[in-house]
Amino acid sequence: MKTDVSLLAHINAMPINRKIFFEFLYLIWMGALPLVSSSILGYYAISNPSFFQSLEGLELFVFWAVAVFIMGLAFSPTTFFALFTGYIWGLNGVLPLVIAYSLASLLGFFIAKQLKGDSMLAFLKSKFKIASFLDQVQSHSFSWVFLARLSPLFPFAITNAMMAFVGVNAKKFFFAGTLGMLPRTLLAVWTGMQAKSIEYLWNNPQSAHWQDFVSIALLVFSGAGMIYLGKKHAH
Repeated sequence: MKTDVSLLAHINAMPINRKIFFEFLYLIWMGALPLVSSSILGYYAISNPSFFQSLEGLELFVFWAVAVFIMGLAFSPTTFFALFTGYIWGLNGVLPLVIAYSLASLLGFFIAKQLKGDSMLAFLKSKFKIASFLDQVQSHSFSWVFLARLSPLFPFAITNAMMAFVGVNAKKFFFAGTLGMLPRTLLAVWTGMQAKSIEYLWNNPQSAHWQDFVSIALLVFSGAGMIYLGKKHAH
């Protein structure tokens, strides 16, 4: 952890152009790495489901503690973890999953806080004239975080980083994010529960059509809410 802090301090002391580069690189890492790592984890899960089903007591606690870091550091998407949880533990896994992804969101949030993102935001404001929009996100942070978490379009790790960069209050981020993630998480857990196998789910994601409709409904609701907030700010 000391190494991570010293690395972030070194990045913050860099010239502006290099700092912008590392801040954008951080967001790319948060978006791309989960897609790669979840494929590896998914293959292992398909090959060894009994290993996870046999965990109990301290072993189970260690698994979820590791899961916090895996999700918080963007080594795997929360949706994959929810699918996996539903398949292995069913509804019994919902509570530890919610606790794990909530703690993971704080981990990603505070790491991004250390990086600050001020150079990147200054660059975006100068190029795209979004200063008033970012101020509006900060002033209505609870609603924006909730809607961003609700939408399937916003990756977990990137949302953590961007909300930290914008300056969202940590307490509002935690509670709004936890509430916003619940519908998506329950949907993914239920999908995992209904799968004949993780391999079947992996190869046939289109097998549960009603889940697609629910995902679209969440997307529409989230988008409509963001449009409403934007128009409210404009007036």
